[in-house]
Amino acid sequence: MRQRTTWSGIVFLGLLAVAGTGAAFGQEAKKEGTGMAVRPAELYACKYKEGQGPAALQKASANFNAWLDSTNQHDYWAFLLTPYYRSKDQDFDVLWAGGWRTGADMARAIQRYVGEGSAASAEFDKVVRCDAVTNFAIMDLSKAPSPPDSGPVTFSNCTVKEGRKFPDALAAVNAWIAYEKEHGIESDNYLLFPAFGEESSAKYSFKWVTTSGWEAFGKSYDQYGTGGGWQKAEGLFDGLLNCDSSRVYVSQLVRRTAPVK
Repeated sequence: MRQRTTWSGIVFLGLLAVAGTGAAFGQEAKKEGTGMAVRPAELYACKYKEGQGPAALQKASANFNAWLDSTNQHDYWAFLLTPYYRSKDQDFDVLWAGGWRTGADMARAIQRYVGEGSAASAEFDKVVRCDAVTNFAIMDLSKAPSPPDSGPVTFSNCTVKEGRKFPDALAAVNAWIAYEKEHGIESDNYLLFPAFGEESSAKYSFKWVTTSGWEAFGKSYDQYGTGGGWQKAEGLFDGLLNCDSSRVYVSQLVRRTAPVK
């Protein structure tokens, strides 16, 4: 189902050096020991089949939810992400973003889906063709209780520059998050590290992902330009981290994980 790849050395060593806490995309997390505080997630890049569209995908998603609930599987979260601002390089109609609290939860869920989920899978196959499926390890930087059910989600591919180290880049990203909070901008920030299925030609170190409400999205835009945030960003990231133009998606909740007891 998934080909095995390895995380880039710079990111892997950086994660070992900088352990945090939290949960992917705002889902509740179990307490962890020392080590890499990351969560597994997956992205499906999909195109609608002829005659199909969002309504049919929502129906297939509801059927998938019903199957998970009927089989007592409550460790999976998922959102649909519809492109809003993007280039021709993003050659798909919709992203399915989903994930788990732990790798053990992921392994159990995939085993059950492969072995028992053929009916739910068939409903998706009627609606979409997903040519790219990538697994990521997510580091949660905001530790927010939950992202909104719907709102803007931004993705940017970031590369740590040659001769620099990931811990320095992480410190700069956290400083930017603190800067935005000082200016009343409430957003959730995540770093996604490619684990399985990424294109061999991909050269980035991680994806920087933000989720927020629309008001915070607008305030961030104003603060970066009119408020002089670009100067702050230049001071933090120049010579350290290079991030490409962000893509913006509109999220729609599919399901949340059950609260940790």
